[in-house]
Amino acid sequence: MTDVEHLKNIEIRVDPRAILYIQGYTGQREPRQSIVELANRAAAEALTLTEPQAIFREVSISKMNKDSLTMEGDISLNTGERINGWWKGSKSLSVAVCTISKRLEDRGMEYFAKGEYASAMTLDIAGSVALGWLGNQVQQHICHKAKQAGLEMGPFINPGYREWPITDQKEIFSIMPAASIGVTLNEECMMKPKKSLTYCAGVGVSEVLESFNRCRYCGVPKCHYRNADKGGAADLEQLQGHM
Repeated sequence: MTDVEHLKNIEIRVDPRAILYIQGYTGQREPRQSIVELANRAAAEALTLTEPQAIFREVSISKMNKDSLTMEGDISLNTGERINGWWKGSKSLSVAVCTISKRLEDRGMEYFAKGEYASAMTLDIAGSVALGWLGNQVQQHICHKAKQAGLEMGPFINPGYREWPITDQKEIFSIMPAASIGVTLNEECMMKPKKSLTYCAGVGVSEVLESFNRCRYCGVPKCHYRNADKGGAADLEQLQGHM
């Protein structure tokens, strides 16, 4: 198990077009000018409220079964057959926790308290875009380190995706000092602040996926990203900083 690496001072970008895309303005219809202005304001405000931080480490994989894996320290994850297939051949698992902090969430609650619901909801989406950008920067950093070591990375996945139960967040948090960046886990295995995420990826996979679209395999029908996607996440990924 490697030492924990802290990533701070990560530059965040929030493209208003990504906010509009998630709201359903994917090119088939144009938003009213007032909606565009609201998205612009939310994007600018989000940048003043984010405090991006992340931690990650690599943990050796001692055994990978058909639908689960065991890591160093006898920690088991019920990842599922599909995810294990994507991570086939991995010798270790890269684990990350990211957050943009609680300030944006608090500002959204202030908007709700004042009855400014459109501002609250648009700012919440802007926060999701900011978190997506943060996650992408962390992934690129991890992939760069793997490339320097001559290793290939599998796709980045988190508990709660497909067959992987959300309860495995407890195992992730048992090896990650998430509290050091202000992230905690409640009894329902949901993270606080809400604009936080975990990522895991197999390191040293035997087969590289040339492209991976989370929405294609997700299976969650009522998702802003999935509903906006309508057949491919390329446009939204580009707006959020996927490389």
